Amino acid sequence: MTLTIDVVSDVVCPWCFIGKRHLDKALAQWRAEHPDSMVTVSWHPFFLNPDTPDAGEPYRRFLEM
Repeated sequence: MTLTIDVVSDVVCPWCFIGKRHLDKALAQWRAEHPDSMVTVSWHPFFLNPDTPDAGEPYRRFLEM
């Protein structure tokens, strides 16, 4: 059996980080219950704020909202 997972994520998003941790736990459980299965995880980028300047911007105001 092959399990294929596509993940769309922004590396600076804290919720995406939490989601990755949950995915890691779920995959560990899956592999324990299905040792003969193969799992393929494909990561795809998603830019949460496409208007961010190339030099970046301070994130403090986003945290204070």
